[in-house]
Amino acid sequence: MSKWAAVLTLAFAVVACERDRSSQQATSAAGTTVPQTDARVIATYGRKRFTTADFAREVERLPPRSRSQLTNVERRRQFVDNLVLNDLLADEGAARGYDTDPEITRQVDDLRRRLIVQRVMKDFQEPPEITDADVKAYYDQNRRLFSGAQIRASHILVKDEELAKRLREQLRQDPSKFEELAKTNSTDTATAARGGDLGFFGQGRMVAPFEQAAFALEKPGDISEVVKTPFGYHIIKLVERKEGGDRPFDEVKERIRVNLLNQRRQEQTQKRIEDLRAKAKVTVDAAALAAVQVPGAAPTPGAAGGPGADVAPAPMPSPAGAGHPEHAPDSMP
Repeated sequence: MSKWAAVLTLAFAVVACERDRSSQQATSAAGTTVPQTDARVIATYGRKRFTTADFAREVERLPPRSRSQLTNVERRRQFVDNLVLNDLLADEGAARGYDTDPEITRQVDDLRRRLIVQRVMKDFQEPPEITDADVKAYYDQNRRLFSGAQIRASHILVKDEELAKRLREQLRQDPSKFEELAKTNSTDTATAARGGDLGFFGQGRMVAPFEQAAFALEKPGDISEVVKTPFGYHIIKLVERKEGGDRPFDEVKERIRVNLLNQRRQEQTQKRIEDLRAKAKVTVDAAALAAVQVPGAAPTPGAAGGPGADVAPAPMPSPAGAGHPEHAPDSMP
């Protein structure tokens, strides 16, 4: 890569470098026309100047790791060069009319909308209060779940709740079909071929809803109802249990607190989203939706909304998990 290509790459990586700086009467990069007696001029370009105050403001916007790299004088010089170059390029773009380009405006509007959505989701996920009494009550009500026991369990994982309910009903009629149904239906490719067998595991290996349901099973052969986790819908079968002594409250209380916090925050967020939908009285015309044509998309079986329709849902504003349950160590019974 050439020297200037590298400089350009770094220039566009600098945080907040797109800010337009005033160009009147050798103004500072902060855009002020008031003399800054306490700020020294680091660089000048055109009718602009970049001062020590501007440098401090830009550095404050960087993460700590990036700031530490600026202890080297050469790195500071490169940082200032990048800021200046990015400002020059922004001015050149404005001179070419790019600042009013419709596509750029659309992308900026999209970014603004995403940032607003993220801010609202952050508000929705404000941590609920978890008291010491809440933690102790959970421990007392679930003592059996805080033993040193290990269990061997199998599961069936599917993405569709209705399918999970149908499979559970089949198992109610014939529990011996569990391994067969796991092999033919489970989306957990790591365990489906062996009938859903997860092997032995102790507490702390699985996400909270899965672990709680699995350790609540009492006898080998017991099968849970449908359990929802971030990975989908599970049906769990207890294969074997190895009992262990109780773990003391002080050993598990912080784990309980963190996971109660996560559980209640998830419930709180979901309720606020549901309240938002209810307040807006959201309705969807299924017939109108089915009739919509997607330009450039190849037709798929069931494209009219019937069985087999291959639908790509819009992204949710909050992150979702991926993988299968034993990949989530931060869990709680």
